[in-house]
Formats: sequence, structure tokens, C-alpha cells
Amino acid sequence: MVEVKHRIRYPPFESSKLNAEMIPIVEHSFNVEGAVIPPFRLGMENSWFIERVIEGEYEVDTEYHGNIPQIIEKQRTGWYLLPHPIHAKARKFINISVVVLLFCLFYLFTAPLQASIGIPTFGTGKVRLGLLDYPLLAVIVVPLMLAPIALRITANLGDLRRQKDFLLNSPKRPEIRIEKTVSGSKLKGHIKISEKRNDWKSMRLSWRVGILPPARHKVFAALNRDPSGQPPPGLTTPLPHHWEKGLDDGTGMGEDAPMERHDAPGGVFLRPMRIMSSSNPLSIDLGGGDFELDKPKGDWPGTVYGDLVRVHWELIINIERENGGPLLWVEPLTIIHGKETLVNDDLEISDGRTESDTL
Repeated sequence: MVEVKHRIRYPPFESSKLNAEMIPIVEHSFNVEGAVIPPFRLGMENSWFIERVIEGEYEVDTEYHGNIPQIIEKQRTGWYLLPHPIHAKARKFINISVVVLLFCLFYLFTAPLQASIGIPTFGTGKVRLGLLDYPLLAVIVVPLMLAPIALRITANLGDLRRQKDFLLNSPKRPEIRIEKTVSGSKLKGHIKISEKRNDWKSMRLSWRVGILPPARHKVFAALNRDPSGQPPPGLTTPLPHHWEKGLDDGTGMGEDAPMERHDAPGGVFLRPMRIMSSSNPLSIDLGGGDFELDKPKGDWPGTVYGDLVRVHWELIINIERENGGPLLWVEPLTIIHGKETLVNDDLEISDGRTESDTL
């Protein structure tokens, strides 16, 4: 019997706004009989990190034998879309608009002081709209604030139309054959696309590895917290209909993806992993064929699916289309571990927004 401990400080949604050292480390120990997957550590303990610790002597088992969690079936298998790129641009535009608004408010507040000491001012005149007078700067700034909101609404309506068309006429499942692969080696296999659409222009492949969010209810249990009470630092209060037990940590709360249809289990947009690494893309014929992909950047363990630690690998088929944006097929992979202890201090952290994913 071998004692295994999983330790994790997983980046919550928009982790760039939080101090990692103030987020508690979640730990869970359990016993395994027989050979075990070797230990590993990803990231630094004073930041976001994932660690598997094994006490005492142990025999190495390099293959994963457990169950596949429902988050893989619901959110990371099958055909997916990417949101309209205008979402990301509009979000950046909103930040700029807020800065401009604050500057204008400060300028209007100090305008009388500037006039009293002889400094000329501009834009402080009044413009009558209806029965009220407004500062001239407000007439300029308010449309600047409303423009990105209008752009996002337009993009959401376009995304809903694309989702409807996609769900009514989604392509057939591709035939994929993957050779047995060890972490750190190349991925080899064969793809066959039996159905090619007229608007498909090109296709490329990549594979990536990342850490999926821990199950929220297991985080609460490990920290001895009441699920219906005050959440620990880094986690938000759950909103109705936005979180399902065992699926993730619940911190996205509808902000991780634009407007989605609710009749597609798990959603139509592919959510990026907040910790992940991708390989270089490989162009391939639209009909498919044999392929060989270099490993993703950095050293990573093989497949692990626990309640807290979930190391996930997947193959991405990216089909460029003339209209409607790229079409993605996501194929989960089961990757074999190496036999040695693995340490990777260099992790790339993303905010988890679907619109920020680059494939």
C-alpha cells in the first residue's frame, strides 16, 4: 500500500488580478495498492502549481487505468467553434474607454480651477439634447463607451446564428487512429475525413496538454468548507444553472464563454485550459492522412484524472472555413507517463476566456 498526496493551487478565473500566495493550497491524500503513476510537480509552490507526492518506496506504473471524468465528455470531445474575434477586441476597447472616461471626468472636475488660473479649457461647453444640457465632452465620450457594448451584442447575435447553423448541420465524426504515445515523445497517427465541405479551405493539426479545473465540491471538502457557505479565497459563490457538480471549480460563471445555446450539452465553444501548452501546428490535406506532431513545449506527465489533479491531453483538428470562423474537432488522448519524477517550473497561465484561445 502506497500513500499518494495531491497538492494544487489552481489559477481561478482572471487569476492575473489575484495574489497566488493568498490562495490556499488544496491537499488530498489517498492510498493505492500496487504500482503507481510516478510523482511530478508543475509550477512553483509560491505561485500556481500542481504536485503529486508519493511517500516511501513504490513500483512505477506508467499507464492510466481510471475513469474518464464527465468534463471530458461534455466540454472536450467532438466538434466545437471559436467565438467571433471581435469579442476580444471589444473587451480591450472597453478598457481604453473607461480610462478615457475617468480622464474626462477628472478634466471636467478641475476645469473651473484651470480657468481661474488662466489655463484655457476646451470641451466644457454645453450641448442641449432634448430638455437637458450636457457637457460637450460627454457627447463624445458616451458613444465611445457604448460602441464596444454594441459590438459585443452584434457579435453575440452572430455567434447564436453560427451555433444554430452548426447544430443543424454538423459534419460527421472523423476517423482517428493514434499510436501508443509516451509523454515527451512525438504523437503519430492517421486521420481520415470522410465528409469534406465546399467552404473548407485548409486543415491543420496540433496537440496540447493542460490542467483542468478541480472539482469544486472536492475543493470544499479538502478545505473543510461548507458548500453552501462562504467560499474560500479564489472561488466565487455559485450562480444557478452555471455550475454542475464535478464539472469544474465554478469560477467562470458564464464569463468564460460568450452567449451560448443551452440545447448543446457542455456548450459549443471550446474553453481553453488555464494552464496548458501546445505543439506547433502541422498542415495536412483536407482528406486526412498520416501525421507526426512534435511534443508540446515543456515537460509534462501523462494522463491523470483525479478529483483535484487532472492532467489532460487532446488532439485538435482545426479546419479553416470561408465563412463562420474555424471549425474544431477535439479528440481526447491517453498519454503514457515516463518512469522518472518530473519537474516543470515554467507554466503558461491564461485567463480561461474562450475568446482568448489561439489555435
